[in-house]
Amino acid sequence: MALRSNSITAQLAKLSLGIRRAGIRFSSSSSSTSTKEMKEMKVEKRRKEIESSQFPPHHGEKIWIFNHFLDGFTVYSHSPVMKANKALRQIPFNGKKLRPSKLRKDYWRPMAMIQFPAGRGDVGRSVYQRLRECKTLHELSWGDELSYDYEDGGRPLSKLERGKRLNDQKANTVADVAAVLGGRGKGNKIWEGEGAAEDLAAVAEAGDEGGSGLKTDAEEGGAKALVGAEVWWMNDQDRNYAKAWPANVTHHRFDQAMVEKYSTEEGDGDAEEQQLGPAELAADQQLQKGQGERTTV
Repeated sequence: MALRSNSITAQLAKLSLGIRRAGIRFSSSSSSTSTKEMKEMKVEKRRKEIESSQFPPHHGEKIWIFNHFLDGFTVYSHSPVMKANKALRQIPFNGKKLRPSKLRKDYWRPMAMIQFPAGRGDVGRSVYQRLRECKTLHELSWGDELSYDYEDGGRPLSKLERGKRLNDQKANTVADVAAVLGGRGKGNKIWEGEGAAEDLAAVAEAGDEGGSGLKTDAEEGGAKALVGAEVWWMNDQDRNYAKAWPANVTHHRFDQAMVEKYSTEEGDGDAEEQQLGPAELAADQQLQKGQGERTTV
């Protein structure tokens, strides 16, 4: 009886050992499967990150400038609709009670819109970066004109008064637009053609502040040129804040935006739509006209 019990115990021990070995084999196979799944998940995550980092079509071809009509804040955007989180990041802290805690869209108006040719979004993104850098420089570095009130006998300005003057960046914004569209700024991609970087350095040394003679032609061998740009204004008198505008910039008013049809000789000769102004503004003008007609009837 004792021998039989020992044999049964030995068989149970062998059986338990086999179960443990099978469990070990199963766990090793499952770990290898989970490792493959993790690698696939990482590859898929990286692919989605790369796709999300790509710019959508026509991104950068338009730069919208919004202005706070009470305090003079200016904000740049690639979209015709302001986003509160991105807009508030462009407003620095210049003093207590001087930075808005939230964005009230009824205080903001579109001041201007810069439009570049189709397919030149890289130029618009470069100009956008230079404009943001200039705006930051104005807000963080200033001279004695923002420390003393020379109209009042050189009286020192208080923190509140200095902060209000720093917040009013409308005039500086217009001057920055004229300078950047004229080729100012290191690495500005508005220059095109061979030798643009060297020519830009030569222009900077010459000190052409007006910017009217920055566009080159065949007289200088066509080594460089400025990409054409259109500036649409809500009030065309605002462009007078700049001393001069470069020759590659044309000006329009928002109320001049329209859509016209014309026929081309290419292809089958079907009529095509030519946008003489931004599509958003043209649609808005048509909506306003329609509302005016309904109210007058």
